[in-house]
Amino acid sequence: MRIAFVTDVVYPFIKGGAEKRIYELSSRLAASGHDVHIFSIRWWDGPSVKIVNGITYHGVCKPRQLYEGDRRSIVEALAFGLFVTVPLLRERFDVIDCNQHPYFSMFSCKLASLLKGERFYATWHEVWGDYWYEYIGKAGFFGKLVERVTAMLPDRIIAVSARTANELSNIGVRREKIIVIPNGFAGGNIRVIGPSTAIFDVAFAGRLIKDKHVDVLLRACAEASKTRPIKLIVIGDGPERKALEALASELHMEEIVTFAGLVEESSLIASIKAAKTFVLPSTREGFSITTLEALACGVPVITVNGEKNSAQELVENTVTGLIVGLSEKELSKAILDMLGDEPKRKRMSDRCFKSIERFDWDIVAARLLECYQVRRT
Repeated sequence: MRIAFVTDVVYPFIKGGAEKRIYELSSRLAASGHDVHIFSIRWWDGPSVKIVNGITYHGVCKPRQLYEGDRRSIVEALAFGLFVTVPLLRERFDVIDCNQHPYFSMFSCKLASLLKGERFYATWHEVWGDYWYEYIGKAGFFGKLVERVTAMLPDRIIAVSARTANELSNIGVRREKIIVIPNGFAGGNIRVIGPSTAIFDVAFAGRLIKDKHVDVLLRACAEASKTRPIKLIVIGDGPERKALEALASELHMEEIVTFAGLVEESSLIASIKAAKTFVLPSTREGFSITTLEALACGVPVITVNGEKNSAQELVENTVTGLIVGLSEKELSKAILDMLGDEPKRKRMSDRCFKSIERFDWDIVAARLLECYQVRRT
């Protein structure tokens, strides 16, 4: 089967959940003999088209600023949507799978699908809905409109969580067009990586943006440290990093928190394995691969009860972790409860991996291929 993934950002040059998903799935599809292509911005040096590990990468335009402040650049999104059109039309594929963001490339994929008879899928990570108004103010009306219109374009939408599938249905996508195929974890890789020599009580990993609420986590750990010693590692980078480092200094947390920045995959897993609990205080998660990886490492997860937080779907409250409200007080209490009862924490740890076995990337890739093989009705 000839498969095209369309995404403006590509792993490992840009690291996030959507990029990791395409990398893991395309690697497995290519290894099983399929002709896999990725159309992206050319984040790499050298020729615009290159083959790596059996995957053909097409760099359709030069890199542009991905973020303007803490918001994705509209210019970058429009440019990618425009420049990807001709390279797509030069080829013929059985399936085109377009990453939901940044929306404008969906029109290019639809055009290629209509002109060449290719099946057009879109992978949808989250529905923003009214969050558009919070993101760009009154112009959020246009964001909602583009989101709704582009959701009608694909032959089928692959939602990464049940929450996203329900929200797609709520904005008018026919339920029979939606299939849930979640993100995954590399079980084989995780098993062979040992914990880091530096031991932590609490670990966080993710992009440092406001929606992750790492500031609340810092305050919660500062409060919890009044009861018992706490060691926190914050893995990741983003526009909020300087503000978070300043807050940590203001709270006199120099001996408590380590800002690790961006790290390699093996270091990420090793650091999570060295922690007693993984905390994700995010209120907006389309899925959260890091939550899945923490559970695969046998590390119980504390997350928050947020309307847009799909990480809750991965955590069984009081069994493989804790789900609490987003507040310094509740997070501090949950951290102390987790660290203060080692037998209970160990029981949670023992149940973690079993709870997410079905999310192994090998299983997810097989499900995705089955989905691709379904003909148009």
